[in-house]
Amino acid sequence: MELRVIRDELQYAALLEQAKELALSDPMPGSRDAERLAVISVLLEKFEETRFKFEAPDPIEAIVYRLAELGMKQKDFAKIVGSSSRASEVLARKRGLTIEMIRTIHEQLRIPAEILIGYPKQDDSDGTDVDWKKFPVKEMQKRGWFDVDLAEGKSGEQLVRSFFARTSAQSAPVLLRKTLTGVTKEENQYAIYAWVARVLIRARDLKKPEVRYVPGSITDEFLKQLAKLSRSVDGPKIAAEFLAMKGVILVIEPHLPKTKLDGAAMLDQDGTPVIGLTLRYSRVDYFWFTLMHELIHVQRHLTRQSSTFVDEDDLDNEDEREAEANFLAAEAFIPRHIWQASEALKTKRSEAVVKLADSLMIHPSIVAGRIQRETNNYKILKEFGGGQNIKDVFNISPLEDEE
Repeated sequence: MELRVIRDELQYAALLEQAKELALSDPMPGSRDAERLAVISVLLEKFEETRFKFEAPDPIEAIVYRLAELGMKQKDFAKIVGSSSRASEVLARKRGLTIEMIRTIHEQLRIPAEILIGYPKQDDSDGTDVDWKKFPVKEMQKRGWFDVDLAEGKSGEQLVRSFFARTSAQSAPVLLRKTLTGVTKEENQYAIYAWVARVLIRARDLKKPEVRYVPGSITDEFLKQLAKLSRSVDGPKIAAEFLAMKGVILVIEPHLPKTKLDGAAMLDQDGTPVIGLTLRYSRVDYFWFTLMHELIHVQRHLTRQSSTFVDEDDLDNEDEREAEANFLAAEAFIPRHIWQASEALKTKRSEAVVKLADSLMIHPSIVAGRIQRETNNYKILKEFGGGQNIKDVFNISPLEDEE
């Protein structure tokens, strides 16, 4: 195979697989395979620099993020820089970092010196265009989203700022300027931004450092095999494990009040795809279709320019990517040519639903749910709506389940 500059993610995935095979063969230094592995490594690195190129963090944001990552508080940072007043002024951007501070912070927090030497962001990170009062602070606090130590004596705005600082090495206003594709109701925007941030924070705890997502690895065949897990009682948790092996993180986080959020697909700062599901409904078909819908976004739509897709119920969304995700999610479970010729669609009888589900090795509620949606008649085939409660599978308590 002739080596060329990588143009797309499929070529990247193929070369990455080839690099793994060569590395496992442990080629002799100077051999043809060793030289080929070296060239492939350079090609992969160049493509990754383009594919996963993210804005460098500023010093203060990097410090806040690292403190949260290590489970450290402001009082711990005070010990590093010498006093509580100095720590407070540094984190509030009222005092610059001295050479001695940079050296100490680098040694104790292991933050690269080149980041600490950088210039803090100014104009686009002051948050003057953010209405902090619109965030559901009381609900966020009730759910334990805020750091207990940082929450004491802090105002609503300060709490929310510190919360968003944990989501990435970017400041809250920068994160809040990201476009959430699918959000059309302004009154829900702040709650949904908070929910997205919460999902990203939780996703970092679930990441396996040794597993890296390979663009192009979520293939149509993988999705079809994933669909068959719907027949198993443990299918939802097994699906989460399979996705983790692919470097895709699944987070279950109940929606916030007054939002009708079903789920979202997003790219984390390092290029890791994250799927968040709310489980507003506990039905089997609802879980699997929403999961598949978000996976289509991961497979086809997530880019640095379109890094977050949010799916709310009852939205009149004309985005072609949402329509494509709906169509391909349905196709992964029941191919269109099989669906149109099926007795289940023609007769809408229970025995036909079970027969089609058995032939495709999927859960019968998925077949019944599709009939209900396409006919807009939820009074038929109701016998398939009971049974397994997906919220129980993920231990979602009634207190978290707020409509």
